[in-house]
Amino acid sequence: NKVFSYSELSSLFSILIFIYTDRLNELCREEYHKLVDKEDVSKIIRSHDILKVSDLLPNNFDIQNNSYYIFEINSQLYKTGNNSNELFKELNEYLKDHDISLKELINEEYQKRIDNNILISNIFNDFKEFFEFSEEELYEKVSKTEKLLLTDQAYKIMTIESKLAYRKQLIKLAKKHHMDEYAYLEKIFDSKEHIGFKLFKNKRNTAKVLLYIFGLLMITLILCVLSSEFFIKWRVLGVLILLIPMSQLVSQIINELLMWIEPTTVIPKLDYSKGIPKESKTMVVIPTIIGNTTKIKEMFDTLESFYLVNKTDNLYFTLLGDVKAADTKDTEYDEELTTYGIEYAKSLNEKYKKDLFYFIYRKRIWNPKENSFLGYERKRGALLQFNKILLNEKIDEEKYFRANTLKNAKLDIKYVITLDADTKLVLNSALNLVGAMAHPMNRPVLNSKKNKVISGYGIMQPRVSVDIEATNRSLYSQIFAGIGGFDTYSAVVPNVYQDAFHEGSFVGKGIYDLKIFNEVLDNTFPDNLILSHDLLEGNYLRCGFVSDIELIDDFPSKFLVDVSRHHRWARGDTQIIGWLRNKVPNKNNNKVNNPINILGKYKILDNIIRMFLYPMLLLVLYISFFVGVKESLIWTGFVILEIAISILFFLRSKMSRTGRGKKDIYYKKLYYGGRSLIARSYIMFAT
Repeated sequence: NKVFSYSELSSLFSILIFIYTDRLNELCREEYHKLVDKEDVSKIIRSHDILKVSDLLPNNFDIQNNSYYIFEINSQLYKTGNNSNELFKELNEYLKDHDISLKELINEEYQKRIDNNILISNIFNDFKEFFEFSEEELYEKVSKTEKLLLTDQAYKIMTIESKLAYRKQLIKLAKKHHMDEYAYLEKIFDSKEHIGFKLFKNKRNTAKVLLYIFGLLMITLILCVLSSEFFIKWRVLGVLILLIPMSQLVSQIINELLMWIEPTTVIPKLDYSKGIPKESKTMVVIPTIIGNTTKIKEMFDTLESFYLVNKTDNLYFTLLGDVKAADTKDTEYDEELTTYGIEYAKSLNEKYKKDLFYFIYRKRIWNPKENSFLGYERKRGALLQFNKILLNEKIDEEKYFRANTLKNAKLDIKYVITLDADTKLVLNSALNLVGAMAHPMNRPVLNSKKNKVISGYGIMQPRVSVDIEATNRSLYSQIFAGIGGFDTYSAVVPNVYQDAFHEGSFVGKGIYDLKIFNEVLDNTFPDNLILSHDLLEGNYLRCGFVSDIELIDDFPSKFLVDVSRHHRWARGDTQIIGWLRNKVPNKNNNKVNNPINILGKYKILDNIIRMFLYPMLLLVLYISFFVGVKESLIWTGFVILEIAISILFFLRSKMSRTGRGKKDIYYKKLYYGGRSLIARSYIMFAT
């Protein structure tokens, strides 16, 4: 009843290649000895004027094991000239004395040559098949364990990387229970439930998160108390000043250690590389403010490029145009933008002969807090209303929309991919994102109050890299954008929150489950309060960080633009500080229980603390000038370390994930990128 294990099957090709190579080596040695025999016979013939058969045969010649030598003697007799006939007769008599027929011997050698040629040809043909034949095919055809796994409908259509993660977990659990893989799988397999739920138990991370936060706090306090002795006289004040810089330094070190200890998480995915199925219909949307027809054309051209690099059925694209704030409800250009957007979407649909592209342009409503007319709740409101349109829910079209080509579409959308205007959806990234969301293990499950995702993921955040072109627009972007472009040498990258606690952070570009998003967030937040909503949405919907799917983003080319961006983020972070409390306001400003978990609250707090890091570092640097020379050097070094440590960790992680054969090219890229990171550290220290 013994069945092949995965390790046995994975080593099968290596064993076969070793056996075949060994046989090929034997054949090569045989051919080498034949060449030696040929040369030996040729040398003897050249060195004798009068030749006898006995001259051609070495002493103690073993005729039974040297038939080819006789074959060569017969083949080269013509070189002896007139003496060849005499030698031929003598050779025949010699062979008769040993009961060997020369004719049979020659035929046997020719047959051996034919057999060896066929064998060598077969070996190389088999080599070709070995290298073309994947482990996946071998498992599917030979492994009894794999055949049982393939009866699971979701496992059957998973990506190769996801299947590999399942097999590794199965092997690990089988060893733990002292069982073979097939026996353990038979024991836990349930045809009514996806096998992933048996292999990967949904663990509660509350204790782990508490330990993490408590550890950060205690180490920070201890270091602050100890180091304050060398800072200022009033140690309590010194501890308070050092608290934020020290906490960030400790946090980065502990996070780096966690990423080293914790295995990198691979979020399982369904393989949608051949197309998105009907039950996973997806809408790609770019919510952005539009003020002229040029912007509409740029955005639709971008959406068209997304379609061409993610060409599949059941994938649709919408430009969700928001209005600029104005003193009046309508502006002179609104009608022009409405007509242009509708016509451009129509022309694209005619070009591809199907309804793929849609256009929405919002109306302004009076906002007393902003004292102007603008789109309801800006981007957050635009997405909430967009979700209602996709779900065919009732909405006041006359009040909120000037143009809506989705009005009667009824597309039955399951997922929405939301992107910024400067984000690029690269080759097959949409298909991969949908495959990740559609996997049974990732499907979101709500709590009893239907206000928080407690398992699976309601939203997913892919890895975001900086556009290589954006890094070269100015000296500023070259320094501060770091290493741009694809990280071609790493498929999966570590993320401390995802790897340690199985939750990532949403940064505004990703995919979400349409119905879950609408159900959880529709009436959750009060109006005119939240500017930065991404982190909150990720906390409510439970965000998964998909590190092996990549988007490309832009980067500001000017200092002031980047500063204004950071100011907007800081303002948004302070607006959600109320979500650290146990009671939070809902849409009607009524206090309700805050469903965000401890990790989510820590993320909010960490963002707020990080906002004050550089002012506190400046204060530490200023105070260090008024203490002793030795202490001044120590605290200057501390500030430099605080700024540079993340860059040092970044460079170390890049080096450690690079294959040996690719290091020369990679290190050249890393050298130039590293220089910009060092320059960034210097500028941050100097300013």
